[in-house]
Amino acid sequence: MKTILKSLLRLEGLIAVIAYAVTCGLLLADVFAREFLSQSIWGAQKIAVFGAIVAGILGLTIAVGNNAHLRANFADKILPWLWVDRVGDLVSGLLFMGLCYYAIIFVGESIEFEDKAEVIGIPLWPIQLVFPYAFGTAAFRHLTFFLIPGVKPEHAGEG
Repeated sequence: MKTILKSLLRLEGLIAVIAYAVTCGLLLADVFAREFLSQSIWGAQKIAVFGAIVAGILGLTIAVGNNAHLRANFADKILPWLWVDRVGDLVSGLLFMGLCYYAIIFVGESIEFEDKAEVIGIPLWPIQLVFPYAFGTAAFRHLTFFLIPGVKPEHAGEG
C-alpha cells in the first residue's frame, strides 16, 4: 500500500509541476508577445488560470500524501496522540468523501448545461474533473491512514 501511495504522490507531483510550467510559460509568452509584438496570445491567460487551478488543487492531495497539511492540535493534550490522529483521519476522510460526492454532482451539471469557458469556448468539465479526483484521493488517503496507520508518513510540518 505504501508503494501505491508513493507512486500516486509522484504522479500528482509531476502533473502539478507540468501544470505550473504551462501556466508560467503561457504567461511569460503572453507578456513577451504584448510587449515586443504588440499582440497578446489568444486564450493564454484563461488557459494559464486553468493550469494554476489544476496545480493548486493537486497541492491538496500532495499535502495530504506528505502529511504536511494544516492540522488542528487542540486535542493533543486531552486525548492520546495515536487516537487523535486516527480519529482526525477518519473525520477528514468522511469530509473529503462528502466533498467528492458534491464535486461529482457539480461536474455532472457542468456537462448537462454544457458550460464553456469564456473567451476560448472549451467545455469546463474536463478541467473541473480535478476537484472530484482531488477530494476522492484525499478521502482515500485519509481513510487508508485511519485503517493502516503504519503507511502514514511522519508529520512533515505545515506548508
